[in-house]
Amino acid sequence: MAGELKTALVIGYTGATGREVVKALVETQRFEKVVLVGRRQVEFKDEPRIEELEQRVVDFDNLEKHKEAFSGFDVVFCCLGTTRKDAGSAEAFRRIDFDYVHESARLCKDGGTTHFHYVSSHGSNKNSSFLYMRTKGEVEEALAATGFQTLSIYLPKLLLRGDMMKPGQKFFYQLTRCCECCCAQSMHTDCLTLALAMIRNCDETRTQAVEIIRNKQIYQLAE
Repeated sequence: MAGELKTALVIGYTGATGREVVKALVETQRFEKVVLVGRRQVEFKDEPRIEELEQRVVDFDNLEKHKEAFSGFDVVFCCLGTTRKDAGSAEAFRRIDFDYVHESARLCKDGGTTHFHYVSSHGSNKNSSFLYMRTKGEVEEALAATGFQTLSIYLPKLLLRGDMMKPGQKFFYQLTRCCECCCAQSMHTDCLTLALAMIRNCDETRTQAVEIIRNKQIYQLAE
């Protein structure tokens, strides 16, 4: 992307990582146009520059009716995801983390997207006995088969999401926060670092269509 202004789409922009991606996109001004896609309109009263961005409201259960909302973007940042607890059931969780993500990606590919960024999770594995990790692994495989020119899959470890962190996550963070910097970086990732890594990765030269980016590389890209 070096030297070129392109269009970018952010899916899942109300979550902790998505919000940081939007803020970083506004700050870096690397894209000529940034659009946000979500299930509802969001007010950014304390962020006037974000408030000016175009928001497109879609029904994720009927995405085929919203093809235009995903069309015409060079780069897509997908931060969409939830947990079984927040979703309410295993079925609802899979619908969000697999169906919504996969269908959104398909529409983006059909609409001309060449570089798709997806935030997955450390430990993702399609053969896992754990629903969360298995679903992440399955959607990674489905995205890889979509045929993007470049697919960047990020596997952060414990994601520091501020007030959105679960009690168990906060406890683990307190145990590791006193570690040396290099050790801490192997244990968790903050959302701002992940957001910067995703945006700066747009400039990287790559030799493979699908790249897996783990914790250490996330920090390296964000520097």
